Amino acid sequence: MRFPTFASLLALAVALSGCGSNPAKGEKGGSRKRGDGDQAAKVVRQDLDFAVEVTGDLRPSVQVDVKAEVSGKIKKIRVDIGQSVKRGAPLLELDDYDLLTERASTLIEIEGAKLHLSKAAVNAKRAQELLAGGLVSKQEAENLKLDADIAANSLDRATKRLQGVEDKIVKTRIASPIDGVVTTLPVVEGQVVVGGPSVSAGTLLMTLANLTDMLISTHVNQMDVTRMREGQAVEVAVDAFDGAKLGGKIQLIAPIATIKNNIKGFAVDILVTSQDRRIRPGMSANVRIPISRAKAALTVPIEAVFREEKKRVVYVKNGDRFERREVEVGLATSDRAEIKRGVQEGDLVSLIRPKEKPGGS
Repeated sequence: MRFPTFASLLALAVALSGCGSNPAKGEKGGSRKRGDGDQAAKVVRQDLDFAVEVTGDLRPSVQVDVKAEVSGKIKKIRVDIGQSVKRGAPLLELDDYDLLTERASTLIEIEGAKLHLSKAAVNAKRAQELLAGGLVSKQEAENLKLDADIAANSLDRATKRLQGVEDKIVKTRIASPIDGVVTTLPVVEGQVVVGGPSVSAGTLLMTLANLTDMLISTHVNQMDVTRMREGQAVEVAVDAFDGAKLGGKIQLIAPIATIKNNIKGFAVDILVTSQDRRIRPGMSANVRIPISRAKAALTVPIEAVFREEKKRVVYVKNGDRFERREVEVGLATSDRAEIKRGVQEGDLVSLIRPKEKPGGS
């Protein structure tokens, strides 16, 4: 949903006023009179608040897709959808039988490599002693030293292979990376899953989300976003709560403009600061962002302001005529405009352009 900006509200109202097609209606803070075919309202003093209203959907501030780093069959799922978990809590176990078998085989290989290295090292040392006494050739001594080096290399490779197997065994126990709630669980025990070497690959095991801190993603017109700041307090209303109000603040204003629904603006993230266990991801919310406030301002209905060339004017009742006055317009809302100069409290202003030529400048 797209709400009008400050400038568009005033421009639209002035355009309507110029057409002289505004119907009379009751107005809080200013009485309107109908008489002699004219519509009019009093200039009254009141507080004006201008706010930008936008809509968006609630989403978790933190959401994590949990995937396995190794492939295997799911042995045990330890959580259910909707369950709260703490960081480090066990979520799921993969069958590690094949890895344990590989580990045992590698341990045997390491023991054999150690024996081979021990024997080769003794032979190489003995050959060096015999070489010094001229009892063996230099070539034979070098061959025995090479055997010792090969045995050491074999032991090193087997040791690293064992470390890799043990790392995979650890990765068959998948723990929660965050404090959160299980929001999706698309797998079952016995299912074979593929390990993900990257974020985009691998089988999705479950999704965790932090539902304590909720965000609302919105898109704000470029004309309005310049008057906002990160940390600014806002008011949030969730559609599902029958208008109940929640507190919030602007957490992030995107540094680069984007186009959404043919409107150029900026993505704005709203953090809901009120704690309410009823709110859920995906719910629609309305956000009211205060922009400007004018206290005890002289105000008129916005349709009483007319545009003539580049000037803003109102028509003020003076005897039996309406007098044209140039005014300075301040803050404007959807229904009222602040007049900084040109009228006084209690003046009666026309809501349509008078038919007769008005007096005044």
